[in-house]
Amino acid sequence: MDSLWANLLIEIALFTLLGVLYYFYQKRKLHQYEENKAPLVMGFVLQACLVERGDDPDPKLDALIEALDDYIQNKTSTPPLAMLRIYAASPECSAELRDVISEGLLELEPGNEKK
Repeated sequence: MDSLWANLLIEIALFTLLGVLYYFYQKRKLHQYEENKAPLVMGFVLQACLVERGDDPDPKLDALIEALDDYIQNKTSTPPLAMLRIYAASPECSAELRDVISEGLLELEPGNEKK
């Protein structure tokens, strides 16, 4: 009977240890995601801008694409949020691209973590 209780306590301790280790693993993964969220979101916005641009040159959109690429390539340390807001408010911006930009900006605002 003592062997049964000893085995049960060992199993409970093992599962508790595994649960704590899994908790810290997930916490680290979430922290890494939050650190890499801005370049990831800016990458999606860049893809949408490139699709929108197509083959036709557009000076405003080309400048925005270049600024986004510089941020993603770590040539600049801050994302071009002001340029995105200005371009999204301009009449040259399509409704689809405006939606992508506004969702990206909402995702990057502090305090907007989705649960």
